[in-house]
Order: sequence, then C-alpha cells, then structure tokens
Amino acid sequence: MIKIILHIIVALFVSFYEFEQGHIATEFIVLEVLLGFSYSMLINVVRNQKVKTALFVSGILFLLMFPQYIHLLPLLAPSAFLNFGKLSFLIFVPFFSNFHVLYLLLVGFTLLWDILLAGKDGEIVELKKDKYDLVDDVNRLSRSIDILKVEKERDETLTLQDERNRISREIHDSAGHTFSAAILNLKALAMTSKDPEIEEDLIVLKDTLEKGLQDIRRVMYNLRESSFDLENKIMELLEPVENSNLTYRVESNLSYGDKYDIFAIVREALTNYLKHSNGEHFKVYLVESEQFLVLKIEDDGSIQSKEIQEGLGLYSIKKKCEERNWKFNLMTERGFAIHVLIGKEK
Repeated sequence: MIKIILHIIVALFVSFYEFEQGHIATEFIVLEVLLGFSYSMLINVVRNQKVKTALFVSGILFLLMFPQYIHLLPLLAPSAFLNFGKLSFLIFVPFFSNFHVLYLLLVGFTLLWDILLAGKDGEIVELKKDKYDLVDDVNRLSRSIDILKVEKERDETLTLQDERNRISREIHDSAGHTFSAAILNLKALAMTSKDPEIEEDLIVLKDTLEKGLQDIRRVMYNLRESSFDLENKIMELLEPVENSNLTYRVESNLSYGDKYDIFAIVREALTNYLKHSNGEHFKVYLVESEQFLVLKIEDDGSIQSKEIQEGLGLYSIKKKCEERNWKFNLMTERGFAIHVLIGKEK
C-alpha cells in the first residue's frame, strides 16, 4: 500500500509541476503521466524478475534516447531499490543527457526513501522468520513432550505388568509347592489312617486344598496372561463411538507388549478419526494368518492424501511400528485406512 501511495504522490507532483511550468501541452500532461505511472506499476506487478529488469532497463534507455521526457523518470524511482537493489542506481544515468535539478532531487529522495523502506522490510522479514522459527521450536518441543508422556505411560504400564508377572510366578511357585506337598501328605495320612471318620475328614480337607490350589492357579494365570484382554479393551474403546465395528480373529497368545501397542495404535487412530475425519463409520480388523497378524483400521472420510499432516497420533503409530519392525502403510483411496502387518514370534 505504501508503494502505491508513493507512486501516486510522485505522479501528482510531476503533473502539477509540469502544468505550472507549461513545458508540455495541458492535454498531453495527464496522458503522459498516466502512461508513465502505468508502466512503473507494471514493473511492480510482473512476477518474473528477468521481465521486471528488462522493463526497467528499457525505460532507462527510452529516456536516454528521448531526454525531453525526463519528467517521467521520477515515476520509475518508487520501489526501484526494492526490486533491483544496486541496479536501481541506473536511474541517474538519463540526467547526464538532460540535467534537471528538481527531478534529480525528487529521484534521489524517492530512492533514499525506498532504501529505508527496504531496510524496514528486511527487518520485518527477519522478525517474521524468527517468529516462525520460534513457533516451530515450540511445536517440536510440545510434540516431544507429548511423545515422552506416551512413552512414559507405556513404560510404566509394561513395568507394572512385569512386576505383576513376577509376583504371580512367585505366588504360584511358593503357594503351589506348599499346597501340593500338603495334599500329598493328606493323601498319605488318609491312606494310612485306620479311623474311617478321620480318613473321611482328611479326604475332605485334601479335596478342599486341591480346589484352593486350582483357584490359585487360575487367578495367577489370569493375572499373568489375561490381565490385558485386547479384544475386550478395543470393544470398550469403540463402545461409545457410533457406527464402529471390530472384527477380531486371533487365537495365538500375544505378549503383553504386543497387545498394548496394538491397542495404543487403535486408540491413536480413533482419536484422529474423532478429531479430523468427516466419515461416519469406523472399523477395526485384527485377523491372524499362519505367519502374520493383520491390523486394519479404516473410516469412510473424504480426506485427500495431500491434506494429511503428520501430527502426534500418526507419528506415534509409525514410531511404534518402526520399533517393533512392523510394516506400516497409509491409504487414502477410499476414505482413510491404516494397515499394519505384524510378524508373529517364532
């Protein structure tokens, strides 16, 4: 806006001065100034720098060949330095063939103003760059913090699960051995007892201990192996989401780490779906083959691949897949789909 205002001021000044001096017929002043103004604005509007330079140099050459039009030279001065830098000083060359003090001062003042304006523009550009760099740094820091939170939650959960497994094994081993020894002793006492009533009581006590041992083993097994029911966890996650569906066909006993990361991937994908997708259906497939587990998460949103921006959700999913050497693929041909190919442990 400042550039246009400066052009207009210079054009008006030239018009009034030439009109007052009567150097040019009145009917030509307006036409010449308008043509000069339009030519100068054309230089500013053109995007190609080579074309800009060619127009500028052509204007200088024209004024050298026709020095009587020296009054149009100040119209080339605004934005000259912004567009051409040191090359803009060629604008003083036409004064060698037709020296004019007033126009020389006007061109000098306009060019000086242009240089100062270029300096301010440079400072603004630097400030904007610093601002964007700072915003990028803040975003990266925020993303790193979020990732650390996710990793911390995962590590804490895995540590807790390892501790539960250790306690489960110790209870199973110690209590199991103690109960087994007691049952054997009771069985031996029942067989050697000569009193039928005592023998019957010993057998009842033995049966009670056997039942208690089975209960302990069942609880410990559930604590160790079934503390994270992947199918139920995903179903609980999808329950409040309309038009969501789970297809679960897995028979193998997955490790806790695998189950937790699969669940985390589904959770991240669901979060992205609820935040960003315009789809109406969300489906999760976890199907087992002989060598692989195939995890497929899809919705029927209309997002295009060029619109996808990798945020924390997609980044976390890709990071988990890279850590476990799982094959990750993103598809957007029909809605939005995540495919993860999980190699089974041998």
